[in-house]
Amino acid sequence: MSDKKRLIKAIVTGMLCGILTSVTLMCIFALVMTKGGLLPTEVINLLLSGFLAVGAFAGGFVAVKINRGAGLIVGALTGAAMLASLVLVSALRGEAAFSMLFYIKTAAAVLGGAAGGILATREKKQFRL
Repeated sequence: MSDKKRLIKAIVTGMLCGILTSVTLMCIFALVMTKGGLLPTEVINLLLSGFLAVGAFAGGFVAVKINRGAGLIVGALTGAAMLASLVLVSALRGEAAFSMLFYIKTAAAVLGGAAGGILATREKKQFRL
């Protein structure tokens, strides 16, 4: 398989894995909130940004394992692809607002993906998809 095809496959697979991880964490958080009570909006927004970072971390980790190298770049591209897909969905729904929270989410996604990519290059075991 060519390097470009493997890179695109790795980023798309990592993005889907990261979004799935983020959505799973958000569902667990919603379940906890229904049992526990409400939190202030600012706290919820920061928690959701943290869930995005964790999802980008997982996506970057998976993407680098598939690509077999270039951890920082592939991980950051995976986080950026996750963010781009979320911005696209928000724009299609008519909710695209660029506030300070958007920049926090951008940093969380890109840095989370880069951290996952760096950690994946440190692991010795490789797997194929």
